[in-house]
Amino acid sequence: MMNIHQSAAPAERIDLNLFRVFVAVAETGSTSAAARQLHLTQSAVSHALGRLRSQLGDPLFVKQGRNLVLTPHGRAMMPRVQQALSVLGQCRVQPGPFDPTTAGLEFHLGFRDILEAMLLPPLMAHLDTLGAGLRFTSARVRGSELEERLKSGELDLVVDMELPVGEAISSTAFRAEPLVVLVGPAHPAFENGTLDEAQYVASEHVLVTLEPRERAFVDQRMLGVGRRREVRLHCHTYFAAASVVADTQLLLTMPATYAGRLAELLGLHLLPLPFECEPLPVRLYWRRANSEEPSIRWLIDTVSGLGRALG
Repeated sequence: MMNIHQSAAPAERIDLNLFRVFVAVAETGSTSAAARQLHLTQSAVSHALGRLRSQLGDPLFVKQGRNLVLTPHGRAMMPRVQQALSVLGQCRVQPGPFDPTTAGLEFHLGFRDILEAMLLPPLMAHLDTLGAGLRFTSARVRGSELEERLKSGELDLVVDMELPVGEAISSTAFRAEPLVVLVGPAHPAFENGTLDEAQYVASEHVLVTLEPRERAFVDQRMLGVGRRREVRLHCHTYFAAASVVADTQLLLTMPATYAGRLAELLGLHLLPLPFECEPLPVRLYWRRANSEEPSIRWLIDTVSGLGRALG
């Protein structure tokens, strides 16, 4: 019999981070994908899942083909865990309107180079006008990484092309960017000031994409003409591509707003596409759970306003 003056051994406390791992594995279906989402090693995720299984007395997941699927107990847990994590995430939400002049927060933004160059200068100038002491970090984001990096909390807002996302991500239209062609002095169209479809297809091109699927996305809007281009150089930044155009006969097809700045900077000519082409839709993306947070609403509204001001 236990002496009433002896203390019972305290129950092992469960680390709340273990539940973040549980949700990530449930959403992705594997420890490796969950590790990428959480920016952890796979062994760390497996260890955390093992601890949670031991503490709850249930395997939580079983193997089904290549995926991990929830056990009955895991399925019963899932909505309660998601709700609890959402409530905890709201603890940092400050009541009332967000005041950028006193908040002292740091926002983490995701861009590709063209959007970073278009938005960061007016954003920082706007903050100077407000006298705001906010801090920002900017990171390059591939479309395939967008959802994971928002869900993990690594990024607060991403500006990118129209992409498919899951229910955990909210988005809104930012702007539509028409495409134009940059030509350098070595190309005949530089002096002529005209470029027809036959010349466009016959020329060699430099192509800027972060992922292979992006070319198909753009080509669809070019009514198949883009697929007939001879791409001689494939690179990842528009400034590098435009610098190549300045010294060669290669053509660069790109969004108009940033093209105008590069043309002026590098002495290039900007010409319209010689065929019909839909503008590229650009959207803002953020984590749905953060939608009502005043600081995030302020950030979305501010960046949206800057997009409208770009013309």
